[in-house]
Amino acid sequence: MDIHEIDWNEVWKDLHEQNLSRRRKGECASIWESRESALEFLERSNKNPQRVAKVFSDLGVGPASRVLDVGAGPGTLAVPLASLCAHVTAVEPAAGMVEVMKEFAQKEGVENLEIVSKRWEDIDPAELSGPYDVVFASYSLGMPDIRAAVEKMCKLATKRVCLYWFLGSSPWEQWMIDLWPALHGQEYRSGPKADVLFHVLYDMGIYPNMETLQLSYTRTFPDFDAAVENFKREYHVETDAQEKILREYLSSVLKEEGGEFVLSGNSMRVKLWWEVDQCA
Repeated sequence: MDIHEIDWNEVWKDLHEQNLSRRRKGECASIWESRESALEFLERSNKNPQRVAKVFSDLGVGPASRVLDVGAGPGTLAVPLASLCAHVTAVEPAAGMVEVMKEFAQKEGVENLEIVSKRWEDIDPAELSGPYDVVFASYSLGMPDIRAAVEKMCKLATKRVCLYWFLGSSPWEQWMIDLWPALHGQEYRSGPKADVLFHVLYDMGIYPNMETLQLSYTRTFPDFDAAVENFKREYHVETDAQEKILREYLSSVLKEEGGEFVLSGNSMRVKLWWEVDQCA
């Protein structure tokens, strides 16, 4: 097949759907509905201040800037950004994430943060307080129609759009790849990566700047059983036989450090950005 005949947005949709099917999730945001999961995510993110500083530097924002954060999570970036900018709008569909973000903003005394609790796919641009100097999405592109998602970002940006995504398998995805056949009798299907995203952008007439990044990822647990219980939920472990497989795997990859059990790894990621004059 001629590569120019490939509909890369359909490739994205297919990989996205296969991934959700394997994970038995209706949509990506559903795993963050609980306040407990959202708090854990925020605490884990706050242990990596380099990532926050890197994004701030990348975005090139200042006191007069208006910024839109698509898929803002618990406010890891949106809340501190609001303390630096004139206005930040955070779009986040998961109820747990929204609750934690509001608490985080109140704790930091932030009052110029607008939180919109909806899926990006369901947002009408007229609902938002646009336009925005910068629109960005940081590892929050778990959307079925990435072309439509990017088109909407372009409509709301006056200067630039910036996307962060994965180049290859993340550590947590590799753990699923390792375990899924033994647990569920089928291969794990990874979601779409930056190669597909680049082709979608290219087909839209957008030729983004690119910067590769290597980031570390660490999860800590108070004891081995806590790790087992966590991954039993995430990996849909329901039988004693499945739990035995999970325990054997975790015993091979968990490291005990300072009385805690640590799971860590590195992944290659990418920042893609462009000025809005490239948007059709």
